Amino acid sequence: MTVIGVIKRLIGRRLSLMFVLLLMPAAVGADSWPGPVTLTRFSDDGRFFVRITPGSSVGDTYGFAGEPKGPYASAQFYALQADGSYRLVKRTSLLNPIAPVDAIVTKRGYLVTFDNWHNLGFGKVLAVYGPSGDPIASYTLEQLYSADQLRRIRQSVSSRYWRCAPFHFVDPAEQTQLYVREALGGDFVLTIATGTIAYHANHIPNCVAPELPRR
Repeated sequence: MTVIGVIKRLIGRRLSLMFVLLLMPAAVGADSWPGPVTLTRFSDDGRFFVRITPGSSVGDTYGFAGEPKGPYASAQFYALQADGSYRLVKRTSLLNPIAPVDAIVTKRGYLVTFDNWHNLGFGKVLAVYGPSGDPIASYTLEQLYSADQLRRIRQSVSSRYWRCAPFHFVDPAEQTQLYVREALGGDFVLTIATGTIAYHANHIPNCVAPELPRR
């Protein structure tokens, strides 16, 4: 089945789901997602870029067991050459059944992806890939939080709103660590080259939820 066909099926299921939601408590919210899009991310200095193409494995997303499965999202890693052209370094499959919600490419060519289309907070919510396209580390929310912390994170029909916008580099010049604020008031610091992550509890107010997928 094509991606368009899968999306049409999802829309049909969403209409049925909306009827069910009318009978559910208001505390469980609905959310609306645009279709998955191709993401192209350049490093700040233009030396690297990655193009991410959506997959079609809807059956591997949260809440859609029994739906068709297929290829996961794929990525093409490119590096700038001396003549100003870009060389394809590698084509690789990502850990996202459909697509990441967002991604960033560092000055050293590392790719960091965030969350999953239609499933913010489910599946691999954070993943790191090296400049050659090889996976370095990935995390689910269950690996980042305790069970008690997870119960405190706001949840809708399709998503768990665990992180705040925006994310940014701890060291903008070198871009070796990424700082991500989270919904309980603390933050995560990701050391990109190794994929290790540290959590710092805090009481930072005013968490702004991340935007839905953008090109």
